[in-house]
Amino acid sequence: MLKKLFVFAVVSLFLAGCATAPLPDRGSRVPPQSRVEPPMPSSGRYQPPEIIAYREPVTPSHARPAPGRAVRALMARAAQQEQAGELVAAAGSLERALRIEPKNPELWNRLAHVRYKQKRYSLAASLAAKSNSFAGQDPALRADNDALIGRARY
Repeated sequence: MLKKLFVFAVVSLFLAGCATAPLPDRGSRVPPQSRVEPPMPSSGRYQPPEIIAYREPVTPSHARPAPGRAVRALMARAAQQEQAGELVAAAGSLERALRIEPKNPELWNRLAHVRYKQKRYSLAASLAAKSNSFAGQDPALRADNDALIGRARY
């Protein structure tokens, strides 16, 4: 008798552990009191609500972010090296800066000028064209690149 009672208790506890409480209904229906109806215009026709989308602030197309601190330091070093006539070192500094900011059109322009001074005209024209591809609508930089390309090719 004790054995049957023990087996019954174990089975009952086992079955009770398997039972779960019903989950609340998580259907896609919204309770009627929390539904928000769009206002009906006076004409009686349904008008969809106006949706206001986020828009990025408009900035001039030639505006670009300022170079980082490391790039500014490398540009200053390259300018000093260029003034001292160390064109190979200046090119190296500018190439190092380009590894940090490869889409900076001013760096490509400065490197093009250094290569022009090294009498590497074809490379200078190519680098100036690369600068133009990143320059956007910056008229001063584009004019300088175009002038350098003109001098390098003729």
